[in-house]
Amino acid sequence: MTKSLAEYRKEIDKVDEELLTILAKRFDIVREIGRLKKERNISPLDVKRWEEILEKINTQAKKLNLPKEFVEKIYNEIHQTALFIEKNNE
Repeated sequence: MTKSLAEYRKEIDKVDEELLTILAKRFDIVREIGRLKKERNISPLDVKRWEEILEKINTQAKKLNLPKEFVEKIYNEIHQTALFIEKNNE
């Protein structure tokens, strides 16, 4: 039996809520990292770590059959926001 459009939309709404909850959790962790880095006088940007993350997400994206460019765009936005949070210690 095929689901209705309303049922699919309800599923999308739930997934969107989960995505936002996960992003909020990630940025809470970023704030803690920002405080720690500030205490230890460590630069917010760690190029090696960022390269490791990109490699990991590209591997995962491939396994999940997600377009590499799409995933990289999303993670670049997440990374830029994380750096902003770390620098400004929101």
